[in-house]
Amino acid sequence: MDELKAAVGKEKITPPVGIPLFSHLSPDRISEGVHDDLWARVLVLQQEDLQIALVSMDLAWPLPENDYLKVREAIQQATPLQAENIMVSCTHNHQGPAFDPHRVYIMPIVKQQQIIYPWVQFLINRIVEAAKKALANLKPARVSFAKTLITGLCYNREKQIPDGITPLVNVNNTQGRFYFGDTPDMPDCIRQQYVHWGMPPEEAYERIPLGLPDGPIDPDLSVVHITDEQDNSIAIIANYACHPVCCSPPVPRLISAGFPGVMAELLREETGGECIFTFGAGGDIRPYRSSGRGFEEAQRVGFVLATGVMEAIRNAKQVENPALKMASRTISVPLREYPPREESLKMVEQKRKAFEQARSEGRYRDAIKLENEIAMLEYPLKMCGSWVGRKGWMERKGTVPLEVQAIAIGDIVLLSLPNEVNVSIGLEIKQASWTDKLLLLTLTNGEWMYLVKKEEFEQGRYEAIGSMLAPGAAEKIIETANQLIQEIKE
Repeated sequence: MDELKAAVGKEKITPPVGIPLFSHLSPDRISEGVHDDLWARVLVLQQEDLQIALVSMDLAWPLPENDYLKVREAIQQATPLQAENIMVSCTHNHQGPAFDPHRVYIMPIVKQQQIIYPWVQFLINRIVEAAKKALANLKPARVSFAKTLITGLCYNREKQIPDGITPLVNVNNTQGRFYFGDTPDMPDCIRQQYVHWGMPPEEAYERIPLGLPDGPIDPDLSVVHITDEQDNSIAIIANYACHPVCCSPPVPRLISAGFPGVMAELLREETGGECIFTFGAGGDIRPYRSSGRGFEEAQRVGFVLATGVMEAIRNAKQVENPALKMASRTISVPLREYPPREESLKMVEQKRKAFEQARSEGRYRDAIKLENEIAMLEYPLKMCGSWVGRKGWMERKGTVPLEVQAIAIGDIVLLSLPNEVNVSIGLEIKQASWTDKLLLLTLTNGEWMYLVKKEEFEQGRYEAIGSMLAPGAAEKIIETANQLIQEIKE
């Protein structure tokens, strides 16, 4: 077996100030400055004639839908790397720029287009330059692996309640119902929701338990450490399932890489290597967050994860046979189907009247059901239906291609999963895997919003509301992932 070679290229991808921010689609979320820069990192691995690249960006998405293919094509045109051997990932940073104009922002659509579209092209060009840098600096490399458990840092935002499932939210506010779920609000938030649904306050405080997180998380902080022959760090791949949302409103409207950026900078200073944070199956996982602390919280979470990575590095075991492999499969999955737009608007109006009546009559179980049905229709109508590039979400029919890709370095497997993926899916795939050195890279090679199981659709979860794919897509992805993990072993 030929020796393994590796290198990382890095380029700044910070967008211009004034670009709309991705986070939470608030009307005033227009960037006013830069708190810290955003970066694209490209790790290239080479063994014999096989060259593989892992692209990572300090952004929310790897580009919407299947536009990640544009990144692959651009790299292939400019370098010897083959498109099918490139994995395009992101940190899922919520304090970065929007990829598409949205009607919710107070900035005119034409102005948004003038800022966003040139930056997207700039982004792709910077990624290409990072790939070139990596290819120019390949050197013999060693690979080691370890993982440590991180608990108490994050929680599952979906809470089991007496009448089903609900997100941990704070409804007692002037803006209406939202799911920020700041830590001080948690004990009371489920009771507040029941009052919101029509239960008398005295009954809610007598019957409804405290709204403390009790759903599953994935505590694995998995670390792949790539060094040169003198044990100097080249790259650190860190994988953890937690949303980078410490910098959500009311934090100042500043561009930032969030806690993955803090973590990467701390590890670069400590080891000299570039840290590539990869977002695990954390579609329903959020960090505990105190109200209004924002950038301080990003520093805290980033520091905790960096400390965990350093502990893993100290305990890491070298992979004795780092054979490099790549495999992928593309499957077709159905899009969700909705009633025509005008019919949906009428249905929302009717259900909202029914919801208000159920609330007023104290029929909270009916109110819960109606509110979930309203949300299922309103999300594509108002939220994503107002993206200029996705205005046809509700009108789309048929199927879309989704790619699952695997990179093996010996018995280490990096598995890409498109979309935001709920932790239940990640835990199921890990449990079925032949290797305990499995890193799940979600929001990689495509983004069609959330990936959730059939039963999670039936429960009316927030992630089900925000899924563009029909029930059954997750089960097809799980089956494909399991097959690919087995295939890359053989």
